[in-house]
Order: sequence, then structure tokens, then C-alpha cells
Amino acid sequence: MSLKSLLALACLFLSQGSIIISYLIALQFDHPKVESCNPFFQGCLNITDAGIYSPEGYIFRGGMISACAFFIMWWFVSHQHFKPLGSVFLNKVSCALGVIGALLLIMATAVLIPPRDAINWDVHVAGAILFFLVTFLAQALHLVLCLQKEIKATLTRISLNIKWATVITQGIMIIIALTLKAFDSGYEIVNAIEWWLALLIGVYFYSAFYDWQTSKKQTET
Repeated sequence: MSLKSLLALACLFLSQGSIIISYLIALQFDHPKVESCNPFFQGCLNITDAGIYSPEGYIFRGGMISACAFFIMWWFVSHQHFKPLGSVFLNKVSCALGVIGALLLIMATAVLIPPRDAINWDVHVAGAILFFLVTFLAQALHLVLCLQKEIKATLTRISLNIKWATVITQGIMIIIALTLKAFDSGYEIVNAIEWWLALLIGVYFYSAFYDWQTSKKQTET
């Protein structure tokens, strides 16, 4: 297994692991706003509420900021991987947006230091929302780049299928969430969408696992 393929795995499992482990710990301590449910389907809480208080807050902040560092590395590795092949413009723009999205999430996560009343919620909410929107745009442009003839020929079918599915699903969910926000309703649905968007973003990064494994084998042969 190449280092690049390990990077793709780390992006998914570190981000999701940090969120889920923090939530499970928060449940044990019965912290405020933390309810027992399947948040992906019931939306009983948003991701933020699972990672504020101690001890889960340390895991959440440390894990998510570390995951963002891996996101940034992923974008640079992908940029270099496609540099000789596809559109230079799309490659640069998708990479730049991806890095900006990760930096926004670092900003949104870094302010989550209890007590709850001391948190700068304007910074957190703006950073988190912009992370989802900017990262979606970055991954959508990256998918367009992957569909260019020179690049598509180097990718595996499973990778392309995952990329298509995650980008389309993200787009639909973002439209639903923004609509519900505009009408100030459907809080549980918006919460559930937040959990799914975080997962889908990680899965998109993970899709490169198949491409970079194949790339390594082709290089060796």
C-alpha cells in the first residue's frame, strides 16, 4: 500500500473516527444537548454538540484539526498527481478551494473551547457552513477534472462511481438544508444532513485510495 493511498484512508477514518468517538464519549458523560440516537437518521444533535466538553472535546478538536491537515495534504497530492494530465486551471482552482475549505474547518473547530457561553458562535457557524459549501464546490470541480479524457483513463471505475455519488448526494442535501434553513424549520433534518455531509466529504477523499493504488502498480510495472 502506497503512502498516497494511506493518506486517502486517513482522511476518511480520522475525520469520522474523531466525530463518532467524541459522540460516544459525550453520551457516557451525559453532556448538555447530547442525546442517544442514530444522528445520521434521527438528527437528534449536530456534530458540534458532540465535541464541546471535556474529555471528548480534546479528541474532537485534536482529531478534526489533524484531519484537516490530511485534507490539505490530499489536495496537494492530487494536484501533483494530475498536473501533467488535465486542465491546469481546474486543477489549481479545485486544490485552492479545497485548502481554503480545510482552513475554514480548522478555524471553526479551534474556537470550540468550553464553557459553551464563551464560544464565538458566529465564527464557528460561519466557518462550518463555509467549509461544507467550499469543499463541495472543490470536490465538484475536482470531479469535472477527473472526467477529462486524459485523467479519466487513469482512474478506476469504482473511484469514479464513488466521486459521482458523493458529489450528487452532497448537492441535493445542501439544497435541502439551505431551503429548510430559509424557512427556519426541519432542525432534525438539517442536523442529519450535517452528519451525512461530513461522511460524504470523507468518502470522496477515500475514493482516491483506488486510484493511487492502481497508479502505484502501473508505475512499478
